Amino acid sequence: MHLGILTQQGALVASLPALSTNKLLLIDVNPTKENDPSIDHIVRSAIQDIAVGPDRGRDISRDAAQKVMHAVLKKQVDEVQVGIFLIALRMKRETLNEFTGLYSALLSETESIVSNVQTVVSLADPFDGYLRNVTMTPFIPAVLAANGLHSVIHGVNSVGPKHGVTANKVYKLAGIDTGLSVERAAKKMESVGFCYVDQSLYSPSLYALQDLRHRIVKRSALTTLERLLIPIRGQSHTRLVLGYVHKAYPDIYTRLAFEGGFDHVLLLKGVEGGLAPALNKPLRRFVFDGVCPEDVDSNKSVLDTPFSGSASCAALPMQQDQDMVEQCLERGLEVLKGHSGVARDSLSLACAQILTAYDIQLSFNQALEKVNACLDNGAALERFQAQLQ
Repeated sequence: MHLGILTQQGALVASLPALSTNKLLLIDVNPTKENDPSIDHIVRSAIQDIAVGPDRGRDISRDAAQKVMHAVLKKQVDEVQVGIFLIALRMKRETLNEFTGLYSALLSETESIVSNVQTVVSLADPFDGYLRNVTMTPFIPAVLAANGLHSVIHGVNSVGPKHGVTANKVYKLAGIDTGLSVERAAKKMESVGFCYVDQSLYSPSLYALQDLRHRIVKRSALTTLERLLIPIRGQSHTRLVLGYVHKAYPDIYTRLAFEGGFDHVLLLKGVEGGLAPALNKPLRRFVFDGVCPEDVDSNKSVLDTPFSGSASCAALPMQQDQDMVEQCLERGLEVLKGHSGVARDSLSLACAQILTAYDIQLSFNQALEKVNACLDNGAALERFQAQLQ
């Protein structure tokens, strides 16, 4: 693997993500004190270790990764050094220990509250959104709410590298308030069944790095880790639903999720890394309840669905001659009003596999029946419209 740092018109560029693993260390948040004279030394030492050259980068400790990331969030590190640090880590291949250190720093700078509901499902959609397919993710929470599950989506309006369609954009166009504080969002979830909360409000120091991340161009460890933050928790259970693409990620996501405070993890191979599995392929997913297994990869399930043998496409393709956000909102509202088609199939499959992950007595066909019932009788639409009040 060729390593290096390129500069193109002032933008720092990294390679595609890859992972290596070390034994996980428990998260021990011990933030670097502000104005600590050793910060510059820690940052320089970390960069000197990881940004060496082709196949020569040295791993840094969990503690070092945590201290550097905490200093970054406190704006104590020069932007050039931040860019080099994140890119060099990605090109070296982040270890599990390094990910854990970065994650602990992000958690320490995230507002997180416990809601008044017993169980909260965190729907971790890709923060940079969708460009190729019409996403139904913004409508999943309404269906789950109609089936008795409280859920939260957290994200941003737009972030690189894709700057695609996000739940934030769809909700804004629909007239839903995306600027609720964490406390107000939790209250909304308690009354309506779901909510959206923006990263700018629960983790402003991470959100402040958006411009730098745009200039970095490529994905960094932040892209991986921000989906695992937990702004709203349940009193008894906090569950994670997260989509992935690359086969190296289930192990890292699972281990970090349990360390961060989730007690149930559902990982699925989704279209564009999202929460909707491909309609024309068997469903590939990992489900873990309460305990992180020693060997995550061996626990993958491959399930045939009612769509996998007959669907002609993975999801509804985006029409390039129409506004992408408008397409998603229009198709989603049509589905909530009972219309049939590919978009409905995507939403139904995404919601059914979440329901079956939390109720092992429920067959896939039974879950689909529950989803279709709330789409046909208007219960899911009623939950969505309640967000407008």
